[in-house]
Formats: sequence, C-alpha cells, structure tokens
Amino acid sequence: MRKITIKEILKDNWNAFVQAMVHLKTPIRKTIMHEVERVIGCQDPKMGFALYACPECQQMLHVPFTCKSRFCNTCGAKYSKDRALSMASKLLDSPHRHVVLTIPEELRKYFAQDRTLLNILFTSAADTIKYRFNQFSKSEDYEPGMICVLHTFGRDLKWNPHIHMILCEDAIGNSDIWRRFGHINYEGLRHSWQYCVLKQMGERIKTPVFKDLANKLYTDHKNGFYVNAPPVKNFSTAVVNYILRYAGRPVLAQSRIIGYDRKTVTFTYTPHGSTIVVTETLPVFDFIKRLIIHIPEQNFRMIRYYGFYYDKNAKYAAYLKQARKMPSHVYKRQRIIHSSWRQRIMFYFSHDPLRCIKCGARLELIELFCDPRKIKFYSSLYHYP
Repeated sequence: MRKITIKEILKDNWNAFVQAMVHLKTPIRKTIMHEVERVIGCQDPKMGFALYACPECQQMLHVPFTCKSRFCNTCGAKYSKDRALSMASKLLDSPHRHVVLTIPEELRKYFAQDRTLLNILFTSAADTIKYRFNQFSKSEDYEPGMICVLHTFGRDLKWNPHIHMILCEDAIGNSDIWRRFGHINYEGLRHSWQYCVLKQMGERIKTPVFKDLANKLYTDHKNGFYVNAPPVKNFSTAVVNYILRYAGRPVLAQSRIIGYDRKTVTFTYTPHGSTIVVTETLPVFDFIKRLIIHIPEQNFRMIRYYGFYYDKNAKYAAYLKQARKMPSHVYKRQRIIHSSWRQRIMFYFSHDPLRCIKCGARLELIELFCDPRKIKFYSSLYHYP
C-alpha cells in the first residue's frame, strides 16, 4: 500500500483550506500558518540545500534542509527523541510512576479559546503532587522530582488537553534525608487535582458562568477529576523508549493513515481502555482542522521540569549531583546514534550518505544554498557530520 504522508495532504489542500477559512471569516493563528508552511517546504530543494562533492571524481550530492518543526512528522520524531534523551540523562536511578492527569470535557473549550490557560495545567499538576507529598510531614517540605509533558490530543485527534508526568517516588526533605513514597492515595490525589485546576482557572476566568460551572463540576465529580498513576515496571531498562512515547511525539503517526482520495482521509486508532481498532473517515478539511488545533504557540514549552528535577532549583542542586543517576548505557548509545542526520541514516539503513557511490571517497561540504534572509537561521541549525 502506498505510504500517505501528512505533508502530502497539506500540500494538496492547504491553499484551498485557507481560502475556505477566509470565506467563513474564521481566523487562522499566525503560528499555524508559519508551521504548516515549514512542513510543506520540508526537504524541498527550493527552500535550501547543502551541496557536497567528491574530491576524487567530483560526484555531487544535494542534501535538502529539513523544516525543524515539531509539527512535522519527520522532524518532530527527531525532536521527540532528543527530548527523551535529555530527560533520561537527568533521571535518578529510583522507581518512577507515570501519572496521567485529565480534565472533564466541559473545561476543554476554555483552553482552546485562551491557550495561555494551558500553563495552569502544568502548575496545577506540580502543586497537586507536592501537596500530597507534604501531607506526610509539613515540616520536612518534601520536594519530589517531576517531569511534565502536555498532550492536547486524544487518540481520535480531538482536543483533549491533559498532563503526562514522570514522577520519582523518592523525595528529599529539609533534613536532607531522602524518603521513598511507594503508596499514592488516589482519592486524595484526584480531589487535590480538581481543586488546584478549578481554583487557578477561577482566578483567571472571573465570570458568573464559569463560577456556576465550577460548582457543578464539584457536584458531578464528587471523586475528583480522573487521575491514574501506575508504577513503571523495568523503567531503568527501557527508559528512553518509554519516555519517547509521551515526550512531544507527533499528533498522528503516518502509519495510521490508511486512505486518502483528495476529498477524505481515513485513519485508525484504538480508544483508551479498548483493544478494538476504530477506523474513521473525515472530509479532508475536517482532518486538517483536527491536526492544526494542536500546534502550540511559538516558544511554548510542552515539557517542563519541577521539584528537584528543575535545573535551577538551587536548594537541592547539590544533592541531585550526588544522587545516583540512571545508568548511562541506557541512553548513551541512543545519543550517539541520533547525534546527526548522517549517524541516523547509517544506523537505520546501514548506509553512509557521505560516501561517494562511485569511488567510495568521503564527500566534502562545498556550499549552503538558501534564501539570503534565512542564511543565519540555517547556519545556526545545520549540523555538520
């Protein structure tokens, strides 16, 4: 079956989609316009390329620039791997939990209308965990280690903002003693998460409508908002791959797209808690809408560190340096593999792209070709092998 790419779908329909939105007087965020144009131009020689030449036989090789966009499935996968490696290098060699904190459907529209509210999900998640840890001893003021990742999509691509957290079960208190918290009170955790979210949202949205909604949610969700925090089994042996599943991965894997006829797009997904694969077909414009709503604002950080995992936490920096980190062999080899585009091709395809196909000599970089206005941009991003 022919491989269908999101780039192909966008390239075929983007101009018509923009015109349709203009006709409907529906504004498109500038960030979306910028990111989609980058994806469409990814690896297009018209957007720039590096020219290599063989010093022996003068064989030429053109290497087009990539877009470096998190929204791009190709570049986003590399971004995801880089973030996973960075996160893995900071983790302690201790048990961890994968905490998922969600919000009810009634609140989701507020985060779509005002994306600055997404910061509340991060701060509420961190405050919730720290509050629960401090219930054991307020005088110790235990500081847990947390890495939070924001996902704005569900498996069906609909808008569903929620937090994935990698939580260390060890925490350090004011007496400089590490303590392990192997038990989590789910009831208390859910109530605390509900309180933190609604309290911080109420401080930003001071309208009678939201106040009534908050009171209704307290009544309808007497057990608090849904939270799941299972321990991660064999975390030290597969830490990079585990984190990779949740650290900034693209919204939709292209392997899930099974049909495209320029009018409709068909993709598959497995609903949460089910093993049945669902197939859904959408008009192409509706499919694009579901994709682009998840493009974050420029410079918005989708991954954030809290507690003693926060690099600038001076209070516990010295203790964190002395603590036993995750074994380096878990991620060191992956870091070497993904250090450059050449290394990745050599690893995955057993082929050196900078070896002349005629004589086998090493190709040399001759020149960079790109829009003069982007020379500085590409020079800063280009990784020489």
